[in-house]
Amino acid sequence: MRKIAVFGASGRTGRYLVEEVIAQGYIPVCLVREESTNKPIQTEVVTHLGSPMNYGAVLETIEGCDAVLCALNIARKSDFPWSTVTSPPNLLEESMKNIVNAMKEKGIKRVITVSAWGVGDSYKEVNWMFRFLINKTNVGVAYKGHEDQERILRNSSLNWTAVRPVGLNNDTKHHPTRISQNGSKKLRMMISRQNVAKFMLEILDDEKYYQTNPSISNE
Repeated sequence: MRKIAVFGASGRTGRYLVEEVIAQGYIPVCLVREESTNKPIQTEVVTHLGSPMNYGAVLETIEGCDAVLCALNIARKSDFPWSTVTSPPNLLEESMKNIVNAMKEKGIKRVITVSAWGVGDSYKEVNWMFRFLINKTNVGVAYKGHEDQERILRNSSLNWTAVRPVGLNNDTKHHPTRISQNGSKKLRMMISRQNVAKFMLEILDDEKYYQTNPSISNE
């Protein structure tokens, strides 16, 4: 069975990602913080304890894996946009540096990460509300981190995809996914975390998404 390394597995999107990896018949190998209260509990999961900012922990986690999925994000005390940031501001940048370098060391080529709609060239597509949140609130700390991780991926030689979802919710009903490449489609404002996870597994072996930044929403 293929092993898929999952970073951010205890997060709100990462939990769905672990479930989807299992549903597709793969073995998820997860790196989670020892103090995390949301460690994956499925018997199929291989769990390593540590931080993605620690190169040794990342290297140990991806050993023997065929691909890497990343759902790391900058945490705040609450969803209130001005809520205090609780993650290191450079979490995404340093973690992606470690992931890319470890993948090169282990000869793994495929990596998919969760970014955000409004990052990079998709900034011109977002409405005034998204721009306000990015520019005037602590949401911008996460966007800076996503910009950094996308830059690191672009400068790598890996088969990367940075998925840019619109606003996220916890809806568990299935909705078709609308995919926009370089602003090719007008997106809706929401998509479920579960659908983001499903999309990431759907494109795992799809070469047309290599070195791309698809933005996605519900159809």
